[in-house]
Amino acid sequence: MSQSHGLEFSSHEVVPEHRTALDLTPGTPYCLKGGQTEISFQLAFRPHLETYFGYILRMLTEERQNIDLVYNQRTMTIHFVIGETITGSAPLDSSLLTGQWLRLRVVLDAGKNTASFYCNDKLAGSGKLPFAKGSCCRIFFGAIKHEGFQTLDVPPMRLRDVRLLENGAVKRFYPLNESSGQEARDAESGPSARAANPVWIKPRHQQWENRLTLETTGTPSVAYNERDDQLYVVTDDTLFTYSFRNGALRADAAARGNRILPAGNQSVYDPHRHRLINFYIDEKKVATLTPGADRWSNTFYATLLTEWWQANKFYSPVDSNLYIIGGYGQLHYKNGVQRYRFNEDRWDSIPSHGDAFSPRYLAGLGLNAAGDTAFIIGGYGSNTGDQAVNPRFTYDMLAYSVRTGVFTQLYTLPQPEHHFCFANSLVIDSASREYYGLIYPTDRFQSSLQLVRGSLSKPEFQLMGDSLPYQFYDIGSFADLYYSPRSRQLIAVTIWNGKDSMSGVRAWSLDFPPNALQPVVPVRSSTGWYWVLLVPVGMAVWLLFRKRKRKPSGGVPQQVPQALETSEPAPGMPERSAIFLFGQFEAFDREGNDITKQFTPLLKELFLLLMVHSMKDGKGISSDSLYEALWSDKAPKDAKNNFSVNMVKLKGVLEKIGGFHIGKEPGRWKLDVLEGSAWIDYEAFTKLTQRPGSERPDKATVTAVLEIVQRGAFLRTTHYEWLDDVKFQVADAVTGLLLRYMSTADRQTEADFILRAANAIFLFDNLNEEALTYKCRILNQLGRHSLARDAYEKFAKEYRESYGQEFGTAFVDLLQH
Repeated sequence: MSQSHGLEFSSHEVVPEHRTALDLTPGTPYCLKGGQTEISFQLAFRPHLETYFGYILRMLTEERQNIDLVYNQRTMTIHFVIGETITGSAPLDSSLLTGQWLRLRVVLDAGKNTASFYCNDKLAGSGKLPFAKGSCCRIFFGAIKHEGFQTLDVPPMRLRDVRLLENGAVKRFYPLNESSGQEARDAESGPSARAANPVWIKPRHQQWENRLTLETTGTPSVAYNERDDQLYVVTDDTLFTYSFRNGALRADAAARGNRILPAGNQSVYDPHRHRLINFYIDEKKVATLTPGADRWSNTFYATLLTEWWQANKFYSPVDSNLYIIGGYGQLHYKNGVQRYRFNEDRWDSIPSHGDAFSPRYLAGLGLNAAGDTAFIIGGYGSNTGDQAVNPRFTYDMLAYSVRTGVFTQLYTLPQPEHHFCFANSLVIDSASREYYGLIYPTDRFQSSLQLVRGSLSKPEFQLMGDSLPYQFYDIGSFADLYYSPRSRQLIAVTIWNGKDSMSGVRAWSLDFPPNALQPVVPVRSSTGWYWVLLVPVGMAVWLLFRKRKRKPSGGVPQQVPQALETSEPAPGMPERSAIFLFGQFEAFDREGNDITKQFTPLLKELFLLLMVHSMKDGKGISSDSLYEALWSDKAPKDAKNNFSVNMVKLKGVLEKIGGFHIGKEPGRWKLDVLEGSAWIDYEAFTKLTQRPGSERPDKATVTAVLEIVQRGAFLRTTHYEWLDDVKFQVADAVTGLLLRYMSTADRQTEADFILRAANAIFLFDNLNEEALTYKCRILNQLGRHSLARDAYEKFAKEYRESYGQEFGTAFVDLLQH
């Protein structure tokens, strides 16, 4: 599959000065050599917008002669204009406004003295050539600011593969496959074209965009409505509906009899009856809800944990029934096929035939276009179904026939060096006999989802796009994948059921088809070596090259947290011999085991007192200060004894992590880490942020800081009176560093990076007005207007609740430069 690329033009949905232009002749004009000159390119219109009128192409000579291609929205026609006369038209079918690519050509024939326009290789218009032999012309796409011919009427279009040919030979070729910047390179080594307000398509087929972040109570489930391009988040008393078309999120009351939505419930969308299906296998119950209604049709009464965690499911249009395959619970993996008959309100178990389908969970399942065959790949389980008898990962691909109940094994993937499982759903491309899925490792909490494209007939797959952060906690996590034919995007959804009955739901989108995974490039900065990812890679790289550590336990998930991986772990973010203070306090021994609980509350505070005071300024902490913080209610002698006993305990825990030295210099205790033996994120952070405050940090430094702080605020869930000042200093250092960089960053080429930095600031200061300004302006620049408005309104609400007064800057004023 060819790589997706091109230039997207911001159009009437943005203010005039932000509309996109492409100038093929920013330096000298292009001079016609005689004979035949041709401009060819591919064009597509962006779907689901209101206004489409505008100039596609303009050729202007120094004598003020013009040849134009203009789209007329009223007649759905591309007009070929010479001077002031329409000399031909190409009417378009409405389907061509949904993103299909057109092949357009303008041919100037000096010998015949004609100018001709072709659409999809069919002649659509011709007229007298207005350019004299040897004329030189300027060539523009989209907005034009050329004196005397200015226009800001730009259709919402996409452009790629622009060629200039002379007598059939290619002289210039602009693929428009850039990822950033304003220059478009000529593949024939000629002069570069220049774009204003460019929106490059390639990154959108490479980098997932976070579309929805939602916190809710209980254990939600999700379903996707392909027809309306909507994601439903089902909770105990509310139905959330998120539109991928306009970014709007709606919350509607949806009552149940006793407000119970048990853990392990799942949802699907019934496209034939246009309703939601929410089911709980243990009670053999199905509840339905038509979006817009305010009450579910059934009630669940579960009090025990489900026996069907992570079961695969699908709604079959062949018989209009719901199917459930596999699952896990009560120390047993399942391989049964269950069916719910809506017409009879009855559950039954279907005998399966054909090849063996071993008991498993954490597998991926997708339905073909006909709706009669489900493809199932991967998972974790055992041949007997007993968790105690040789559980293992499986990589077989099977097809299940809805009509016959027969399993057919298609192939088995080669054993990888590092094991992985699949998100719950696959996207099946029946025409190409391919599937798309999300894979992830199961030996860590802070995990990653990586998109893959695989074959339905051959044991092979390719890593696609960038990775996504995924908090994996076995039965406490869930991930799914959908495809939107309307917006031509893949949609990834993750659910993390956290503490205190709170759950987080995140949705992401990636333009389809995705581009292949890109390599990483090491960059040396002035402050040392850091791995700067030109395209974030994430889990995919170590998926192939790192060795396996452990298998999941199934019934009792082992939490193996580490630094949040939105990219491949950098050298400064290891997964063993490490202590993390940003976000939640976590510690890992030399083998990568989580030993956080070995830090009792007293040992934890003792360690933090020693570590923070040693690293923030190198001075350490006095005995009196330690005793006052930890044993203020005890006599000095007793405090000293307690200190000695707990120091021995602390050293015993630290020895499991790496090489530490705790010693007393004149009057003060200090903690040091032996070089290369252990990693503490706070130590790395202090070294990165010790540069003078007035100096603009380099991007490598800022990238490294973002990798550290994106775990969360410093010791977010740890509260000591003495720690407040330290937290303030850390927050001030983060905010100052990021704002200094953002103040001079290029908003065109570094838009995503600026947005990431602004979001990081909000982790430390949720009412930072400068971060809000950057975030809203960048979102607006990227055409994410509803997200910009949502960010502003959320900020204004928090401002009002915190200060008891309205936020003083209007949204429109915030967007002004």
